[in-house]
Amino acid sequence: MFIEQGLRQLTDATRERIPEIYEEIRRRLRAEAHTEGAPDNPQLSSAESDTILASLNDVLTHISDPNSPLTRASNEALREVRVSVQAGVGLHDLLHASRIGQSVTWSFLLDEAYRSIPDTQERAAVLRHASARQFAWNDAVSSAIVEAFQQQSAAYALQSHERRKMATLNSLLAGLPVDTAVLDYSLRGQHLAAIVSGTSPESVARTIGQHMKMSLRPLVASTPNGMGFLWIPWPRRSGPPKDELGDMSVAEGAHVAFGTVNEGLEGFRVSHRQANEAHNVGKALELSITWYEDTSLEALALHDTAAARAFVHEELEPLGDIDDPSNVLIETLRVYFTNGENAVLTAQKLDVHPRTVAYRLRSAESKLGAERLRRGEFAVALRLGRLVSALPREDVGPETNPGLPTPAL
Repeated sequence: MFIEQGLRQLTDATRERIPEIYEEIRRRLRAEAHTEGAPDNPQLSSAESDTILASLNDVLTHISDPNSPLTRASNEALREVRVSVQAGVGLHDLLHASRIGQSVTWSFLLDEAYRSIPDTQERAAVLRHASARQFAWNDAVSSAIVEAFQQQSAAYALQSHERRKMATLNSLLAGLPVDTAVLDYSLRGQHLAAIVSGTSPESVARTIGQHMKMSLRPLVASTPNGMGFLWIPWPRRSGPPKDELGDMSVAEGAHVAFGTVNEGLEGFRVSHRQANEAHNVGKALELSITWYEDTSLEALALHDTAAARAFVHEELEPLGDIDDPSNVLIETLRVYFTNGENAVLTAQKLDVHPRTVAYRLRSAESKLGAERLRRGEFAVALRLGRLVSALPREDVGPETNPGLPTPAL
């Protein structure tokens, strides 16, 4: 019992001197620690200060209370490790700084033990227990620092690699000369680009490989805002992507937009631009998978949505509200022209009697006139009507992807 009382008495007295201990640790760090890799770094200095104070309180608590959990490392210490990795401070320097703090703390504990515990035998017993508990705490914290440093170093290296990759892609797509070694991807051959949102581009790449039944080495990149960018080296012996991947599915809420297969460096850029434009269309129409070859007209309309809206309204206005999803005349005509003006197939698609389709076609012709109904512009307006209806009224242009530019081609 006297040992636990002595430990509490010792740690209480030492805790009163934390400001002194803190200043002595900082002085020793400035004199002995080797942190030349990050001189005068205010963020690192702040993290170091927080760590010292948190560690002093933690170790004194563990020495005084045998039932307290053995703290591996405080949040402050882990933050210091993260900041140190980013500042280029090595693991040896971090452990050296930790040992300085432990040494200074033990010196103050010894000083207070001789000052506050006059009995020699009692003091020796208390110090043996204090030493054992401080050693256990030091050992646990040092192990945690090593583990955290390894994890942070690996994560930071990966982040640095991704930043270099994104910078290289930005330059490459902008048409600038750049060393592409960091991409680990051949720009020769054929490329199929994709834009991915709502899921990881890595998972989409795996799905494509499974459908192709072959091992592919895609180029994958992601931006902080969650957009994914993908380039697939398209095998020459394979068929068109839409045929090969037509039954592919993606996770709920995800969207994948594909460009077309193109050759070489220029094709790498072209396919990405197409995928970007297809993604804008697919997002507006809430599609899960979008093919540029199916939406090139809609992609063009997105470059001037005000003009597209005016064109659609001018062509379709006699048929009623183009934004009304229950407008059966517009929907019937859209399906009719999509299916090669085949009334029987249109009836099957709409699940109505062929006579109903014929009646609706006559009704539309009476509103528009036979000649206007057969103009190529009218079929285009029907196709663009869904897109125009899906866009907000204030929409003024296509969404841009801040992660990668669309090069002027």
